[in-house]
Amino acid sequence: MFRQYAIVFLAVCSFVAQASERQQFQAQELIAAKPGGWIFKPGETPRIIWRDADEVRRLGFNGELRVRWFDANLKENAAPNQPGRWLAWIEGAAPNGTPFRRALTFYGLPNNFMGGYVPDLTASLPHFPGTNAPPVVREHQAELIRMATDVMQRAVLESEKGAILIAGLTEAKPLGRPARFIESCAVMNDDYHLALKLKMQGLEKQIRPLQPPRRRDPPAAALRSGSLREAGMSDDAKAKIDGVCREWAKDTGEPFVILVARNGVIVSHEAFGEDAAGKPVTRDYRCWVASITKTITGILFSRFLDQGLVGLDDSLSVVFPDYPKNNPRVPTFRQCFNHTSGLGGHGDFGGMRNPHFENVILNAIDVNEPGAKYAYSGAGFELAIKAMEILAGKSAVRLYDEYLFQPLGFGDVPIGNASSDGEFTAMELGVLAQWVANRGSYAEWEFIAPETFEKLMPEPVRVADRGYTEDEGIGIHWVHHLKPGAKRGAKRPEDLLFSPRTLGHGSFSGCMFVVDLDQQLVITQVRKQSALRSGEWSARFLQTIAAATKP
Repeated sequence: MFRQYAIVFLAVCSFVAQASERQQFQAQELIAAKPGGWIFKPGETPRIIWRDADEVRRLGFNGELRVRWFDANLKENAAPNQPGRWLAWIEGAAPNGTPFRRALTFYGLPNNFMGGYVPDLTASLPHFPGTNAPPVVREHQAELIRMATDVMQRAVLESEKGAILIAGLTEAKPLGRPARFIESCAVMNDDYHLALKLKMQGLEKQIRPLQPPRRRDPPAAALRSGSLREAGMSDDAKAKIDGVCREWAKDTGEPFVILVARNGVIVSHEAFGEDAAGKPVTRDYRCWVASITKTITGILFSRFLDQGLVGLDDSLSVVFPDYPKNNPRVPTFRQCFNHTSGLGGHGDFGGMRNPHFENVILNAIDVNEPGAKYAYSGAGFELAIKAMEILAGKSAVRLYDEYLFQPLGFGDVPIGNASSDGEFTAMELGVLAQWVANRGSYAEWEFIAPETFEKLMPEPVRVADRGYTEDEGIGIHWVHHLKPGAKRGAKRPEDLLFSPRTLGHGSFSGCMFVVDLDQQLVITQVRKQSALRSGEWSARFLQTIAAATKP
């Protein structure tokens, strides 16, 4: 018996050690061999090396890296011998035997780069060092700004991001206005790398663009002005809600914007507090909403689900050609969204902006354990959006913009990853919350059928290590705000401020996204960060709304 236990123990230790090595390999980086190598003179082919070659060899990567060069027309060349954008397609074999693929962007300098224009890269720090900075910091401000300027110059001239920026600027046409996020050099670079991936992996013929939303008759609720009586709120609802918010902003010094609506009627949409420059914030204040980004990614995925392009319980191998078929190490889409994919982290390895994020995950797939435990993370959402890229043939930022933000009439929405890096206004979150309240429709558009919406709803999650853990949906879960005096963890209707069928998602930055399906009540708030006594004030805010909501 002891011998059997010893064998099992050694096997477990071996698996843990192997998993650690696989994860360490995933974190290894490829770089240009010499400083300034990302922006080069044609004829001087950049050499690509491992940042830590010794560690890579220790982890089991013993093969050669094969580098293939593609110009801006995706035409392969033996070497980058012309000015302009160049994509390096890098192949090899990972230590676990799976294909290794990465891609990098370089820029070949023309003889008269930018027509002789030399940008002023002096850093501008208008609020530095701040009113509360120690005297020694204020006295050395000039030195610190010189250092920041030097760092900025090096960031542009000696990094891949600099090559991406310069390549994009030289290719872009004047707009006559500030460029939107969707028009950025970084998004343009995403487009190039996705097009190259589709070409190299033979996936172009599998592209199936999403169909536009269907017209509804009659239209669904859309956020609008109206009376408090129409909203089903008390006559003093707005006054009391706004009063609490003014006190909140004054007490904490952190500005924010709220939107409260019921039955599609806006009860209050107001801004409170001042920004770092001492100016009152406005209702179009745009903030980082952290993990509420997961909800937006789940809503986008629902459109693919609705049109039958993929199934919730499909393995990722149905989209990613390198992933092994019928392999329990490969998670399903449902597991990616309900935090049981076996993966961890938020935005690791570049997330959706990494051209080959799914390949990074593949390089440790042999030690992955989907369904073994519940672990809150963002990696599953990043994998899901990479699959959506291949299905629709569009880069991730364009998917959000064309299939969600534009049809809903949003502004310029920056989104850096699929799990924790979107920036929205309170109104934009409010529109998405109303979309949820309407079960997949907004105004005259039906984005998904009601039956598809039901597939997004939270369900009990059971995992191998401890059975039931949470109720999780597709980027959304039940939220239970307790009445004063209710026991922690209570779920009885009489203990809750809102109905038991209240959906939402939390946010590290303190933003709010709450939808009471039964009462058709939506609550959103955007702010840059949580502040002191945030728990106390958010509770008072929600209690005030609940008290003003008529049965």
